[in-house]
Amino acid sequence: MDIIRGTAIIAVVLIHVSAIVISGSNPNSRTYDLSMIINQASRFSVPAFILISGMGLTLSYKKDYGYFKFVGHRFSKILPSYVLWCLIYIYLTNKNFQLDIVANNIAYGKVFYHFYYIPLIVQFYIVYPFIYRFIGKKQGIVITFLITFGILIATHYYVLNNELLWFFDKKNLLDWSFYFSVGAFIGENFEKFLSIINRYRIWIFIIFLMSTCGMLYESFYGINVVRNLEYATTFMRPTVAVYSIFIILCMFNIPWKEGILINIIKYISKNSYFIYLSHAIVLYYFTKYYLQNSLSVGTAQFGVEAFAVTLIGPIAINEVKKYL
Repeated sequence: MDIIRGTAIIAVVLIHVSAIVISGSNPNSRTYDLSMIINQASRFSVPAFILISGMGLTLSYKKDYGYFKFVGHRFSKILPSYVLWCLIYIYLTNKNFQLDIVANNIAYGKVFYHFYYIPLIVQFYIVYPFIYRFIGKKQGIVITFLITFGILIATHYYVLNNELLWFFDKKNLLDWSFYFSVGAFIGENFEKFLSIINRYRIWIFIIFLMSTCGMLYESFYGINVVRNLEYATTFMRPTVAVYSIFIILCMFNIPWKEGILINIIKYISKNSYFIYLSHAIVLYYFTKYYLQNSLSVGTAQFGVEAFAVTLIGPIAINEVKKYL
């Protein structure tokens, strides 16, 4: 799980950095195309986090723990840091501390663009004790597959009214329930799962390549024909879901060996939650520095520098914090 978690947080940073490069570059340039490919190839990140959360909860869940003890334990791990960082972001950006607005934005993950994930994972913590007997079974996977893909198809390919679009927004756990269910299944049947994916590893890799091509084609088609960047790049697409599942299966199939690269990824994994919470504000100020100095954010140079600063910066802050 460390490898997937570490890779996923790197992908999160790549998504947000590449999004800025895309917004600032010429749509007919190689920089734009490469940034689009990086942005889309990194879209497995949140599905991977949800999947390993389902896997981790299943492996660690104690039935005799008690509901409130379980939820309290989980909340204590993520909510204090989340609330603190929400307040930091508010102070460093809009400085609007009106109580009702702050409370609403924290509760719904609207303080900054990436915070939606925390209320989302909280929903899974709240419902897990009620669904753990079912969610990791084969029928659980089938039902959540129908729910998740039904939502993705309906919201991406059909015009829905605003109320339905609001309900099926990416903060709704139903949108992500399939990934969580797959993770729970892996947690319950880990050795069997490894045996199955090893047996079909060639087919898994072939489908991964096909799904990658399909996702990228759909994305560029959406930009060139529909001309809507959000529509063309969003997580909430069936092609992204298929791609995400199969790249994660490929990761499980790789015989990872200890070495410098793996140790770095594991180190990043250990810091992943702090990186997730803090990286966007580091990127915000680095981008602001570029713009204030009349430098272009639509260049490969910005992309490389922003990625390095946005990934290393939070790790450095976290290390310094340990000595305070």
